[in-house]
Amino acid sequence: MPQPRTLGTVIPELAQFATSFRLTKETRTAAIEAIADTVTAAAAAPRFPFVKPIQQAYGVGLSSIWFTGQTASAMGAGFANALTSAAMDLDDGHRGSRGHPGAAVVPAVLAELDLLTSERRQVSDEAVLLAIAVGYEVSLRIASAKSFYARTGFWAGIAAAAAVASLRKLPAEKFAHAIAIAAETGPHMAKTTTPPAWPQPNGTDVKEGIPWGVVTGMAAVPMAKAGMKGPLDLVDHAPFFDADEILADRKLPMICDTYTKFHAACRHVHGPVEAFLELMQTHKIALQDILRIRVEAYSGALRIPNSPKPATLTDAQYSIPYCIGLVAEKGPCGLLPMTLEDIGRVSAEELAKRVSIEVCESFEQEFPTRTLCKVSVETKDATFDSPATEPSGEADARPDWSRRQEKLRYAASATLSSSAIEGLLEAIQELSSGKINPLRAQIFAHHEPPRAR
Repeated sequence: MPQPRTLGTVIPELAQFATSFRLTKETRTAAIEAIADTVTAAAAAPRFPFVKPIQQAYGVGLSSIWFTGQTASAMGAGFANALTSAAMDLDDGHRGSRGHPGAAVVPAVLAELDLLTSERRQVSDEAVLLAIAVGYEVSLRIASAKSFYARTGFWAGIAAAAAVASLRKLPAEKFAHAIAIAAETGPHMAKTTTPPAWPQPNGTDVKEGIPWGVVTGMAAVPMAKAGMKGPLDLVDHAPFFDADEILADRKLPMICDTYTKFHAACRHVHGPVEAFLELMQTHKIALQDILRIRVEAYSGALRIPNSPKPATLTDAQYSIPYCIGLVAEKGPCGLLPMTLEDIGRVSAEELAKRVSIEVCESFEQEFPTRTLCKVSVETKDATFDSPATEPSGEADARPDWSRRQEKLRYAASATLSSSAIEGLLEAIQELSSGKINPLRAQIFAHHEPPRAR
């Protein structure tokens, strides 16, 4: 029988592990992919008019607000870039945590890197990649070991604090307090699955509280360095957290266990959309012949709004029926990206009304480790059934570099000019070998959107 732990030991042990963490070939590659994927997600987002209020709230400085040519303090840039990274629902995700680490870790690290560079401090590319890997490792170990559902903002501060603490080379004791301070001061947005449950909010620019989580995480590092203490026993208490799971040995680092998105929508949308598209293409189904569409999935797919007539872009991103309607009309790349012009499409709304979603017990048993679904399309002549389908880009089927570049080309087509996209692609190609500065130069610059045709 395992011996009971002394309270306040899990976070210090995790901090000790984090400060001795080393890059492997697989981890280094995954960290490079995380940067590329997060920047791609941000590149696809509209340029929000929030620079001045962010500067007013968090201060001016020399950290880049990506693609705007403007700057703010490191925390201000972290907030802004986390906001844009999560805006289009194209950022990476992780099954066990049921959240999105990249939008927290990468903006925090690159904003802090800009600050360190402005102070004429030397930071190697390897140190940056290590910081990103550590941010994923610490936050996903904690987030995956909680017994309750909470949106990413709940643990985004832990991710940002761990990453920045690594970049700043904090010793283990202060590293532990940075994590604890971030966890205590971040957005406490837990949502349990037992009634009364707090409804999932949608239609927001600050998705899942990630930007504020990043700010609290970044702020925790200098506070811990100065001697501030945090609650080191925060994750020691069962049944809320499984302490043994947090510290368990793993075959691969956590950053290698993330998935990549190829549709600008909630992950619950991806499997049904891809299964539907495969049926349409394989059986040459005409849109006008579709009578009904039945989606068998898992409870998580039913917890999003699934409006057949969404009023906002965010609501559309959280609707399986409407996204099926969009790709039926626009084709396989219909959600890469999804823009405001995609709202109110009558044909998509009409098809969405014919989509039903229900829980399949065998798929429910696999959730959240896997997100399986099956789609049936009934036409006037026949009914076509998909096999059990998982969305593309899963951790055990990581996309190659060419597909990541293709994602950027499509995703940024509405927000960047063709020349800007080519410059970004060249920088990302250099990033593939671990060179970060060419990409930093591209995202630091001001980029005008493409001219209307």
